[in-house]
Amino acid sequence: GGRFLARGSAVKAYEAGLLQRVVIIEFDSVDKATAAHDSAGYQEALKVLGKGADRDLRIVEGV
Repeated sequence: GGRFLARGSAVKAYEAGLLQRVVIIEFDSVDKATAAHDSAGYQEALKVLGKGADRDLRIVEGV
């Protein structure tokens, strides 16, 4: 699994940033992040949530 680094509403938004909830989760690798997204549990959660929330998910290789 991943570790939450940040979750909550933005305190400040600049440029084209939107004042909306942000969640940042750290995984040990891109492969593990991709596996979490593709997991049966996450895919089932997406079905249950349906259009209840707009999601913008990105997997980014970090430092």
